[in-house]
Amino acid sequence: MLRGPWRPLWLFVLLLPLPGALEPRSASRLWEETDEPRSPWAWPGFQRLKEQLRAAAALSKRYWTLFSRQVWPDDCDEDEEAAAGSPGWRLPLLGQRYLDLLTTWYCSFRDCCPSGDCRISNNFTGLEWDLNVRLHGQHLVQQLVLSTVRGYLETPQPDKALALSFHGWSGTGKNFVARMLAENLYRDGLRSDCVRMFIATIHFPHPKYVDLYKEQLKGQIREMQQLCYQTLFIFDEAEKLHPGLLEVLGPPLERRAPEDDRAESPWTIFLFLSNLRGDRINEVVLKLLKDGWSREEITMEHLEPHLQAEIVETIDNGFGHSRLVRENLIDYFVPFLPLEYRHVRLCARDAFLSQELLYTEETLDEIAQMMVYVPKEEQLFSSQGCKSISQRINYFLS
Repeated sequence: MLRGPWRPLWLFVLLLPLPGALEPRSASRLWEETDEPRSPWAWPGFQRLKEQLRAAAALSKRYWTLFSRQVWPDDCDEDEEAAAGSPGWRLPLLGQRYLDLLTTWYCSFRDCCPSGDCRISNNFTGLEWDLNVRLHGQHLVQQLVLSTVRGYLETPQPDKALALSFHGWSGTGKNFVARMLAENLYRDGLRSDCVRMFIATIHFPHPKYVDLYKEQLKGQIREMQQLCYQTLFIFDEAEKLHPGLLEVLGPPLERRAPEDDRAESPWTIFLFLSNLRGDRINEVVLKLLKDGWSREEITMEHLEPHLQAEIVETIDNGFGHSRLVRENLIDYFVPFLPLEYRHVRLCARDAFLSQELLYTEETLDEIAQMMVYVPKEEQLFSSQGCKSISQRINYFLS
């Protein structure tokens, strides 16, 4: 026999109407049809029982409506909301406790989330904080990535996948931002079932197997889009992808016709991470700084046209000549600026804080001074960005 808090919960569950059970109004009409003079159903005691059963049925329906709204918020309609929120009616405190208990029990083995899929979090507040606090020296990225990704994911039915191509020197934050997106858009970050990261030299190392890679890649994209209504694909070292693989990515990035009913996720984001033309970004930034511009005054208009033109003219890899670039399937080419001494200090500070280690301003200077800075004359940009900062801290502490 059930004891403790589960006993009243079980009694509450028994009150819930079974599928196909008569609605209170239907039951009311049935009773009214039998309330004839001299009918055995018309005696006063039975009338009171009838009213009690009718009230219990109505209460049971309200309990069920409230429970279903907590567990399946997207499936409730206006009639259910009206039933749950009738004027002058309020769920008793004890009833609310057992309703919450039942909801918690149900959600312990089933996903219950406002989005309907607990794998997807879309924490834009967290993403904004990460970009503004944890990412250093990349004001263009901070402005563009948040607004673009948020705008895309809040579009009810986008007509194409979102494609962003990150470009810049090693250590400037391309992988860092990709990880931020995964961590804030998905509960399990890069480990999510809805996120897949490909590294060209690891996942597609042998050109002779490109046909096999193409079939595998198409299958993985299609499978993920069927399993998740919002997917994220990250391609690191994109400039090293075989031209055949880049062509495979064309159809998923094409604009869809309104009547197109292909079975794929409504929201798909493709990120391409590349060092391609990072040197050109550095040249433009250096020239602007020499001309008297402050770093924060540099805009996308200063960089993106140069970057895109340089990528198209690149002859030593297939990325610039792929249909992704040729047919304008990439939505934005996002430049990551070279990092300066002050940014390296901030990276060192963050590394100390993440390891809960004490530091001094002198320590940060010593670590920043261990990096190599270019060009040779100006000594302005860290040649490795913030890469290997953690290793240098370990060396410094040993």
